[in-house]
Amino acid sequence: MDGGLADGGNGRAGAGGRGGIDDWQAFWIGASARSLYAALHPVAGTPGTGVVIVPPLVDELPRSRRFVTEIASELAAAGLPALRFDFHGTGDSSGEGGELDFESMRIDLGLAIAALRARAGVSRVVVLALRGSALFVDEWVAKGGTADLLVLWEPLADGAAWLRELVDADAGARAILPPPRPGVPRTGSTSDGQLMGFRVSPRLRDELAGARLGTGLGRRPGRTWAVLRAGDASPEGFTRLFPLPASAPAFSGGVSMDATLFLAPAVRALVRELGSGMREAEWA
Repeated sequence: MDGGLADGGNGRAGAGGRGGIDDWQAFWIGASARSLYAALHPVAGTPGTGVVIVPPLVDELPRSRRFVTEIASELAAAGLPALRFDFHGTGDSSGEGGELDFESMRIDLGLAIAALRARAGVSRVVVLALRGSALFVDEWVAKGGTADLLVLWEPLADGAAWLRELVDADAGARAILPPPRPGVPRTGSTSDGQLMGFRVSPRLRDELAGARLGTGLGRRPGRTWAVLRAGDASPEGFTRLFPLPASAPAFSGGVSMDATLFLAPAVRALVRELGSGMREAEWA
């Protein structure tokens, strides 16, 4: 696999930092046979610090598309170039869902970090991981992955517990499937290997079942922040905490699509606070 970059055009909708989405540069990273969709929200000049946003997993990915895009726009408006991407086998990237596991994600995150450095010219990289991806990032750190700062947004602390939630939610969704009709196969059987409409391989299930937040963070000296809801447990290893306002949309729990598509004003303010903290962090 190479780390080549190929332009994929530009996206635009609104204006970041003013309640919308700013311009971004869409492109492909990785080898042509295993290409990842990526989008860079750039800033003027040569900033010292940039952010790679690691998306949530399974059904939380499509429901948070705009949410993640708005976060990237807010960070760019704060002077921090932000790169978002889709893992191999997910979203708009190449591959099948059954190919996704912690090792493939490790490769993809490395490519995303390299792309941010090459395109934005940053010398410091913040890795911002949402929800279940925090479990992967924790293991990534345990196996030698490095970033100047880690920020975990509503990190899931217990992979086995989350996997059980997914299995139960999947069973509930299958139980209310409408009957099949010509050309639209539907099954209540789990033999398709899917969870909540997404293929999750036995390997990834095993990795999630064995993942607990803190394995890698415990080996990392400082520079790990967390964005947490009131009442969420705070594992050891975080050096700064940002409380989520009550208006923050929920990623799970059967919420409607529109509940996860937009940043509430209070959450937008929190992202600006995050950006300010990233700019002002002591890097020495």
